[in-house]
Amino acid sequence: MNGSTGTRFWVGASTEGALGSAARGIRSLDVAADGAATLGEPIDVGPNPMYLAVSPATRVLGIVHEQAEGRVSTWTLDGDDVHPFGLAGATGAAGPCHLAFDEAGDLIFAANYAGARLSVHPVGPDVAADVVLAADFAGSGPNRDRQESPHPHQAVADSARDRLLVPDLGTDRVRVLRLAGLPADLAHDGADDIVVHAGAGPRHLVRAGEFAIVANELDRTASIVDLVEGRELEWIPVDERVEPRGLGLSAIRLTHDGIVLVGDRDADALVALRFDADARTLERVASVATGGRHPRDLNLTHDERFVLVADQGSNSIAIVALDRGVPTEIVGTVGTPAPACLARVP
Repeated sequence: MNGSTGTRFWVGASTEGALGSAARGIRSLDVAADGAATLGEPIDVGPNPMYLAVSPATRVLGIVHEQAEGRVSTWTLDGDDVHPFGLAGATGAAGPCHLAFDEAGDLIFAANYAGARLSVHPVGPDVAADVVLAADFAGSGPNRDRQESPHPHQAVADSARDRLLVPDLGTDRVRVLRLAGLPADLAHDGADDIVVHAGAGPRHLVRAGEFAIVANELDRTASIVDLVEGRELEWIPVDERVEPRGLGLSAIRLTHDGIVLVGDRDADALVALRFDADARTLERVASVATGGRHPRDLNLTHDERFVLVADQGSNSIAIVALDRGVPTEIVGTVGTPAPACLARVP
């Protein structure tokens, strides 16, 4: 599907049933221009395919399998089916929860939450995706229950500065890794890491030109980070009206209209913040309950008329209408077991 006719997503899910019902694999999900949704049949791609990404350069599907012995696999997209592209490989660390491709689609960067590691994997037909490079992190934060060690949660390419940004929930840092030496070397000495305020628990971020907006899971705030200066400028509570339940914030996206969308698992809601780059400010403009539980991931249709929210705890995906990036109402709900990720096909 293209932007004029609709948008295709691939839904990652938990096959273990720890939160939500156990899924039987990944599924395609087509959302038409009017918001109508069509869900494909489950496809078994291996255990716990929790996070997916599609390379814009090659349209290869990458999957991290979130287990004690983490794995990465790659697949070709074939209509409503997928086929193995490379050979599954080990991350060498526990709990991979996010992956991203490099610009050419030749490498995968996997954030290993429980293993305190950013691993790098080759992508190619019949090539084993075993880790070829890795950065192992150290440190802790003030929250003894959640920040006892590093917890890298995402990898985001900052192509303008030839580097990778890795929010580390466990140490209140955005790790900065230099990519100039790839594929032979992955440089990280900590000198360029961006420190956010203590106890924040940075989970995911989205780039906005020379800035990044960071969703801080633990203290329910959003931070503005200056990527040029390498520092946190300010942070605001995402929604002070909500009573914290210890679940916090999850995924974050940025619309073309400068609206930042954040998943709020304490409120089971989608929150919209307006980012003003000139004033360097964030302001909450809307909050819409998703009708489900535990919004883990969210993503936009190509035309940005809708945002989809994966409510893992209620086995459902909410389709929310947008007005210039601001959520207005739920226009549909799709039932599917334990949805954890919504990977959009370019």
